[in-house]
Amino acid sequence: MNITTLSICSTCRDGKDEILKKRGGQRLLENILASFKDKNISFLNYREVRCMSQCKRSCVISFTSNNCFTYVFGDIDPNNPKYVKSLLVLLNTYSKSKEGFLRRRDRPELFKSNILGRLPSIKSKSSIVTNL
Repeated sequence: MNITTLSICSTCRDGKDEILKKRGGQRLLENILASFKDKNISFLNYREVRCMSQCKRSCVISFTSNNCFTYVFGDIDPNNPKYVKSLLVLLNTYSKSKEGFLRRRDRPELFKSNILGRLPSIKSKSSIVTNL
């Protein structure tokens, strides 16, 4: 199982910031930490990032592991608990996969269409990567 680092953008705005008095990214971060804290997820490290430069597709997360693909997802609704539940499923699948490679069909429904990027590691041996 790969040790995975989950990065959460805490400064994303979701249009509800004024009403709820807290940015969407901060609410997402708090919801993820609160939901995951009692689950004893030993393969996961967390970090807050104060801007991941995806303002048009907020709220944003990314995850990566050593010598694995890095994934970036946006358009996450911080007020929808289904995203947090689906994220845990996604992270479990990722941590067990070879090189962290996930096909679209391997991802929960909520994370099939909001992918912003899949970046191979420098040492990737994946068949989708060709050195020129």
